[in-house]
Amino acid sequence: MTAPPTTGLAENPASDGATLLRIRIFQLTCGLTAVLCLLVVAPLNALQNLPWGVHLGNVVLGLAGAICYWRSRRGRHHFALFLFVLVVLLDVIWFLNAGSDGSVTHYFYPVMLFVITLFTGWTRWVLAVGVWVNVGLLFVLEQRFPHWVTPFQNRLDRLVDLETGILCSFLALGSVSWFILASYNREQRRVRETAARLVASEANYREIFNSTSDGLMVHGADGRILDVNEQACALFGTDRAGLIGRAVEDVSLGQSPYSAQEAHAKLQRALRGEPQLIEWRSKRASGELFWSEVALRAWQGGEGDRVVAAIRDISGRKDAQEALRLNEERLRLAMEASHQGWFEVNVPTGETISSTEYVRMLGYEPAEFQSSLAAWIERLHPADRDAALQGYRGGMQTGKIESIEYRQKTKAGGWKWFRSVAKVVERDPAGQPVRVMGTHTDITERKELEAQLLHSQRLEAVGTLASGVAHDLNNILTPMLMASGILRDKLADARDRELMGLLDDGGRRGAAIVRQLLAFSRNLAQERVPLDPRQLLRDMAQLMRATLPKGISIVEQAGETAGLIEAEPNQLHQVLMNLCVNARDAISAGGTITLGLERADVSGVAGAKDGPHVVLSVADTGHGIPPEIMERIFDPFFTTKPLGKGTGLGLATVHGIVKDHHGFVRVASQPGQGTTFRVFLPVWSGLPGSSPAATPSIQAVTPTGAHVLIVDDDPAVRLVTGRLLERMGHPVLTATGGAQALEMLKQHRAEVALVITDFSMPEMDGPTLVPRLLALSPGVRIIGVSGLDQRYRLAELARLGFSEVLSKPYEMSDLMAAVKRQLTPTETTPGVDPAR
Repeated sequence: MTAPPTTGLAENPASDGATLLRIRIFQLTCGLTAVLCLLVVAPLNALQNLPWGVHLGNVVLGLAGAICYWRSRRGRHHFALFLFVLVVLLDVIWFLNAGSDGSVTHYFYPVMLFVITLFTGWTRWVLAVGVWVNVGLLFVLEQRFPHWVTPFQNRLDRLVDLETGILCSFLALGSVSWFILASYNREQRRVRETAARLVASEANYREIFNSTSDGLMVHGADGRILDVNEQACALFGTDRAGLIGRAVEDVSLGQSPYSAQEAHAKLQRALRGEPQLIEWRSKRASGELFWSEVALRAWQGGEGDRVVAAIRDISGRKDAQEALRLNEERLRLAMEASHQGWFEVNVPTGETISSTEYVRMLGYEPAEFQSSLAAWIERLHPADRDAALQGYRGGMQTGKIESIEYRQKTKAGGWKWFRSVAKVVERDPAGQPVRVMGTHTDITERKELEAQLLHSQRLEAVGTLASGVAHDLNNILTPMLMASGILRDKLADARDRELMGLLDDGGRRGAAIVRQLLAFSRNLAQERVPLDPRQLLRDMAQLMRATLPKGISIVEQAGETAGLIEAEPNQLHQVLMNLCVNARDAISAGGTITLGLERADVSGVAGAKDGPHVVLSVADTGHGIPPEIMERIFDPFFTTKPLGKGTGLGLATVHGIVKDHHGFVRVASQPGQGTTFRVFLPVWSGLPGSSPAATPSIQAVTPTGAHVLIVDDDPAVRLVTGRLLERMGHPVLTATGGAQALEMLKQHRAEVALVITDFSMPEMDGPTLVPRLLALSPGVRIIGVSGLDQRYRLAELARLGFSEVLSKPYEMSDLMAAVKRQLTPTETTPGVDPAR
């Protein structure tokens, strides 16, 4: 049979209301049964002449009621036991108390039907039918077996029994009525209190619901919005009516990963008891998107499953994160562009964290790089280790490493220069460094540029020295060559003339060496002039023979009809010099360098002119160039030489100069078989304006035999030049400097037709003197002589008033031809032969 739970529901106010009511009715029935049986029926039965069994049954029934009441008050509700005892005892009393004539049939069996209502379900109906069947069976037994029934002894017993039944019925009815009314009043009071509590709870709920700073939404299982707070309305820019009933996709971006499918999947996970915390792209009523942080949690209420969503606007945080990400990216890119990396050192343990940029500067991948203070020290160049460690330790004491420069070994085995700056960012309570952070800057390129600059400065100093030496040597060689020519004409003996010829040859060889020194020392920009590449090749071969070790042979292979090229002499000299130096390094143990010259037709080469080209080549018998580095040989600062042996700018300079001259370079090399560099330069077209303008022709007005003024601070040059001019029939005036020359010209203005002046003189040089000479005598011709090559400034010198320029050392024939050109009216002034 089914009965209410046997737990202490009577003392649990949160129990089910119907169950609690049945328990109270059961307790009332048990208590009323005990009171009526023991306090009412028992005394009244004593007034009757009844069998002892009636008295005993009545007492047992009263005790059973009392016991069941007592047990129920303690949480044990014996509904079935009480009903069973009630049925058995009433059946027994029915026979002992006059059967159908007694009060049991009319007043006590209905009590059983009342008790049966305490049961639930089909049990209630089975028991009700059972009671009626039991009563019917009693009537049948009474008719069939009348002797089983004990009748009343007299009319008084019947009257007392009837009155007892009526009294018990009225007492029971009154008690039940009172109980029902009391229960109703109590229930109404409870309902009112519950309603008040619900109203207060709703108010509190609304107060709490709206007091939070986050927007709150209550979603149903289908994702639709059931409730929102004021903050959610403000967050989405609408009122409650604009949100209630809307689907979750209506307030979302609607695109993956913020689509309706994703939203419903997260809601379902929350309903299964898995709280969700997500970042979501939400959409306001205006269509504006914003970033939100959404916390989802299930809520099982009386109206079905719900999901509460707490929504917080995190657009500001996301903007800050994006700005931080962009700043970090800019910092990373800036550090990459500036060849910088960062590091962090745990001083007590020696552990370090290095950035990817620094790791890759050394040629490593992050997974293979050993990052520790000990590894950093191990990578230091032996020559830099002590200074670097001293700077590091000093920084630990002062708290800041200002700057330490050192070399570190790369994965490939080379060396790179770094500059490190760091700062102590954390100390322990004792003041000892704990954490150091700083940057590594790759300064290899700067160091190479500094080395190149130092090298250039040294070359400039050597060039300046060579220029001065060349000037002095030219002043020595000029009188030697002129004097040998004068003396040779006076010698009649052929053997003596042969000896004088040897003197001429020695002077010319000395002049060639001086020209090479001047070519080496020049570093100013020049005008492009037509050049004979054969002379350029011969000069370079002679210079290489004089400077390279004797174990290296120099071979010339020059064609006869290569043609002229238009170029800056100094730059072409540098091209050949750089290629020859590379060839020397490739065959340092001995071999052959071949300087070649040929002519070739070029077409279809990117960046080059089509047509005939002069090809200058430098070939060696060295070790050759490995194929894997062939594409990089013209890159600036790329070198295969040991540190300090090369700057990596030689071939880059060659490539730049040749490209600037509208040419190109080709390389052929085989490992172990040598290398050949071929420089292609366009053949000079000879068109007007392609070369510097020659000094304009000036018609001579002074007849042969005119006076000539010689201005030179070197007495040997004055003496030999004067003797030659006197032999030519010209009276000669000499001056040791500019001031004396001006004074002499004032005195002999009418006689002097030609002035031969040196460029480099103390107090007043040639270019300063010439305008002043022309101011005194506008018609005078002026030949300038210089121990330095002045071809690159012919146009400028012509504007100053020079009629012609001779470069020292010159021979007697050169001077005679120049004087004749200036003093003979039919001669023009061609200037200086470009080949000289």
